[in-house]
This record gives sequence, C-alpha cells and structure tokens, in this order.
Amino acid sequence: MPSSNNKRNNSRNSRSSSKGDWNMIAFLGLVVVLFGAYYMATKSNRANEPFENGAPDLKAANGETIVALFYADWCPHCVSFKPHYKKAMTELNGNDHKGKTLRFVMVDCDKYKSLAKENNVSGFPTVKLLNDNGSSEVYDGERSFEGLTSYFA
Repeated sequence: MPSSNNKRNNSRNSRSSSKGDWNMIAFLGLVVVLFGAYYMATKSNRANEPFENGAPDLKAANGETIVALFYADWCPHCVSFKPHYKKAMTELNGNDHKGKTLRFVMVDCDKYKSLAKENNVSGFPTVKLLNDNGSSEVYDGERSFEGLTSYFA
C-alpha cells in the first residue's frame, strides 16, 4: 500500500505548489497595480504643468507683463520654490501691476533649453519680468509666496 500514500503525498505537494504559484501570481499582480498607480500619479502631476503640449508663450501682449519662472526639476531650490510660485500664480495671475496685467508662466528649462538660452538664464530658479515693450528684468525679491505677493502688491 505504499503506492496510495505516495499518491496522497503527491496530491498534497501539488496542492501546496499550486497554492505557492497563486501566491506568486497575486504578488506580481500587486506589484503591477502599484507601479501602475505610481505611473498614473506622476502622469497626473505632470498633466497639471502649464504648456505640456507646447512651448510657453513668452511674448507679452500689449498692456501685459509676464512673470516667468525658469526652473529645473533636479534643482533643490526650484523644488522648494515651485509651490510658492504656483500659489502666487493662482492668486496674482491677471492682477494689475504698474498699469500692466500680470501673466504667470513656468518654463521647464530641461524641456525648453532654447527658451532658457534666449532669456539668458544661467541659474535656477530664475524669475524674469518680460514686458510688452520687449524689455525684461530679473526679479530679485524673496523666493516665497509672501515675497512675490508683496513685490506685486
């Protein structure tokens, strides 16, 4: 009767190995779901970036001043300043400053190297005021929401 015991043992081994196979499949499925969620979250964050589908318009219309942030995502100073700039962008965009309407723009200098070069950007973050007459000036105020709001008040 040793053969019937072997059949039972083989049956148990095949059940435990199939259970292990299902555990591995479940684990791999979980990994795929987590990577997918991470991808969608980062894609969603990038979708909120201005001008994802085209280069930013840095030509000020008549009666307009562009407040352009030139940044690089690898720069730690840019990473800490961007939330302040985005908040100012939300609150101050369209406001009047010295008789001109403000338009806030963000320029990813890794993506738009030519715009950074055209605007003589050599460090990050750089905030430039681009006027409707073609002149520009570098914003040298505090790199914070409060600094931006007090400068443009």
